[in-house]
Amino acid sequence: MNSLCFKKLKVDSPEAVINKFYDTLIDTNRGYNFFVDWSKVKRHVEKYKIEFNILNTLIGSKDFDSDLKAILTKYPQVLPAIPILLAIRDHKFKVVKDFIDDNSDTVTYDFRERQLTSEEIDAIIGFFHKTGLKQFFLEMSSKSIQDYATGVEVGMDTNARKNRSGSAMEMVLKPIIEDIIAKRKSSYTMLFQKQFKYLEKHYNFKVNSSLRNRKADFIIIKNKRKVINIEVNFFSGSGSKPQEIVDSYIERQNELKENGFEFIWITDGIGWRDQKNQIEKGFVKINYLLNLHFVRMGLLEECLWRI
Repeated sequence: MNSLCFKKLKVDSPEAVINKFYDTLIDTNRGYNFFVDWSKVKRHVEKYKIEFNILNTLIGSKDFDSDLKAILTKYPQVLPAIPILLAIRDHKFKVVKDFIDDNSDTVTYDFRERQLTSEEIDAIIGFFHKTGLKQFFLEMSSKSIQDYATGVEVGMDTNARKNRSGSAMEMVLKPIIEDIIAKRKSSYTMLFQKQFKYLEKHYNFKVNSSLRNRKADFIIIKNKRKVINIEVNFFSGSGSKPQEIVDSYIERQNELKENGFEFIWITDGIGWRDQKNQIEKGFVKINYLLNLHFVRMGLLEECLWRI
């Protein structure tokens, strides 16, 4: 590993490699695709495009309750679209009638598509009153429910940022790894977020029971005979302890070695800046340890070629 680093990073000692690692740590792993998953927003909105257009007829209605009743009777397919207007994904949920009343019951609302009874229609009209949806249609919305729903979907997608933050390193590295293996496509296969037992079922590799149910960020199969596990993470300084992180990846490498597999760990983040002793430990114990700068300098590609 050192010979690879020395040449690519233009340094001449292990200490210089570690210093280069620290000097090139980044503050964030957010790319432009972190903020909003527009393809998901578009997919969700278009799913109910016709239904939103039907609901458009309620905007500024002079007889809202009667018009809503007519829509629910004639077009029950609008039902699943209604919770979206309140940023709710569920089609069936409960609401407490009155939090002040100790004896208050809950009411179940079911927005699954079906023919409604008159009592169910009255209950949904009441739901529009109590949640403010009626006021929204009469006083706040003036053009397009579909445009409004797009805004709602964007808002709901921002709630998914926590999950995207956890997987941001995978999002950054996946296209990089794909580009690398595309250069020798006939020799390399990439698996993403697969359990190691997938190798047994689909590629006839023997996998120890201790590793079989573990999930890998990336698995590279080289020449149909060699397995390389790439694990990635970003350490911001919160959450896990640095020693636990390093020890867990050392243990992962040991487990992989027992199966004859290779291991590459790619990590980054300002959380490592005060943890030099832990990263030094990682460089001693782990054969291939990179940060994003090292990857961009071509070290990941070199590692994959040489392993």
